[in-house]
Amino acid sequence: MKLKTSLAWCALATAAWGGGCSDGPGAGGANAPQSGPVVETIEHEACSDGGHKVELLDSKGDGKADIKTVVDGSGRPICRVTDINHDGKADLYEYFDGSGAIRRREADYDENGIIDSVEIYEGGKLVKREYDTTGQHRVDTWDYFDKGTGKRTRRERDTTNDGRVDQWWTWDGDKITIAVDRDGDGKPDPASTLVLGEKPVDAKTAPPAASGSASAAAVDPNAPPPPVAPPLPPSAPSAAPASSAKPGASPKGAKP
Repeated sequence: MKLKTSLAWCALATAAWGGGCSDGPGAGGANAPQSGPVVETIEHEACSDGGHKVELLDSKGDGKADIKTVVDGSGRPICRVTDINHDGKADLYEYFDGSGAIRRREADYDENGIIDSVEIYEGGKLVKREYDTTGQHRVDTWDYFDKGTGKRTRRERDTTNDGRVDQWWTWDGDKITIAVDRDGDGKPDPASTLVLGEKPVDAKTAPPAASGSASAAAVDPNAPPPPVAPPLPPSAPSAAPASSAKPGASPKGAKP
């Protein structure tokens, strides 16, 4: 039974992360995902004009600019700062590549003025999202997406905030497989693997969250997923911006 479990995990790890399997000591773990130290610092990228033109937009019509866009000489956006909930504080930062396609998006989803979510794009397609789900101002969850379909394919989590991944999630249609490192060796424990979507999960046999986890719901199928960035504001109207500012000017309440 132990060998079958190890081989099953080996097949799962090979399909999800690539590599081969070993039938020697440590079978099922030779090329399985392992956790080295991870960078959990949230780096905010400034949206400064750098001598470029700044366009301000009042999307609510209350006389207060809530969208600041820095554009290059050809009118392509370089970066944009948005106050989504009109409270005078920036909630969303967007950054664009030389073609005008989105390359990065930062969001403050809990309205505390600190970035909690960072999305990375390639060619305008989402490939990675980083979250701070515990409010400790450090990344603890990483989601990866298929650039072609836009679907999430895997997730890594540090539920103990010790700087090492201890959960690995994979998506296969409606099936979600969650591997957990309970003993702290940096590798998934085959016996603690949880598969959701195939049959109801028995709460008595579901693997518990890692020791010291911020929440026992870390592997609870009924728990909500980590928060996502706030919704994007509606498309800016084609009319001219409410005002234009000279380089260096910023709308009231917008942070660089």
